[in-house]
Amino acid sequence: MTLPFPAARQPTAEAESPRTVVILAFDEVTASDVCGAADVFSVATRFHQGPHNCVYRVVVASVHGRPITSFSGITIATTPLSAIDPASIETLMVPGGGPPEQPPVPRDVVAWLASEGRQARRLCGICTGTFLLAEAGLIGHRRVTTHWQATEALKTAYPQLRVEPDRVYLHDGGLWTSGGFTAGLDLGLALLEDDQGHATAMAVARSLLLFVKRPGEQAQVSAALSSQAASDRQFSRLHAWIMDHLDENLRVDVLAEQAGMTPRTFARRYTEQTGRTPAKAVEAMRVEAALRALNDAGTSLKQVARRCGFGDEQNLRRTFLRLRGTTPEHYRQQRKRLTARLVGDAAHQPAA
Repeated sequence: MTLPFPAARQPTAEAESPRTVVILAFDEVTASDVCGAADVFSVATRFHQGPHNCVYRVVVASVHGRPITSFSGITIATTPLSAIDPASIETLMVPGGGPPEQPPVPRDVVAWLASEGRQARRLCGICTGTFLLAEAGLIGHRRVTTHWQATEALKTAYPQLRVEPDRVYLHDGGLWTSGGFTAGLDLGLALLEDDQGHATAMAVARSLLLFVKRPGEQAQVSAALSSQAASDRQFSRLHAWIMDHLDENLRVDVLAEQAGMTPRTFARRYTEQTGRTPAKAVEAMRVEAALRALNDAGTSLKQVARRCGFGDEQNLRRTFLRLRGTTPEHYRQQRKRLTARLVGDAAHQPAA
């Protein structure tokens, strides 16, 4: 099956002036942190300019402007920061690098951030890029997140930060931070949604062939991935099947049939390998799916309950209270208030 991919478009006369997105690069940077964010904005400009016909100018920059070598050994061409007017930067993205527990914090990059970073409308730390922003004094006491393996190191190095572990991404004022690697894609899509709305962000997510567009509150390591990591290849295939059939009655005998085992053997082997019962695993995947569905204001609680396999609103509400400590209604209201605050913050930002 061939997926239709829209033809590239040239900006029309009504297009806004390009919004400059600068992604810092340095030796030992994580290549996916750089490329993932760049792809989101580049694909949006080339194929999905959205209702505002918005275009982005993506610049990968370094202090010296020479090619840099990433953590994985990939060479990345860069533009010198001296060639960019800091006041023209709409979004400044600082990726991470090296091992999460001991990430590189280049002194020259930190010095430039301390001197010029505040001029950008949006500051973003991807993965351990949060360390560089903190070292440059650009975070203060705001809420941040980072790669889950770097959480304790970040808390130790910068105890004044309000570190919220296990978040895909987090927004506090003009500061956005995220986990690492693929979370940079989620952060890029969140920024795009902030600029152009949900429909455009979803169109770009489909073009990038993402399995799902994750909300910021979702755990960095999903329930499905945790289950797959704790099991063999046979159960990994089963978990992928479960994610596609959450709205069905996933009894043990149904799952056992998919796994090619008797119900008793399946229940015993699954619990031994993953550390939890099949019912608990299915429940965790359904809650994660419900979190994503609740971000769509056009989907009723009844629809969320049915699509995610809870059956009815009462069961959805009861499960949410037990596992999340809140109700679906309250979670949705919090998201609505956050979105309204984001729109208000953007409206009051001074023009660059």
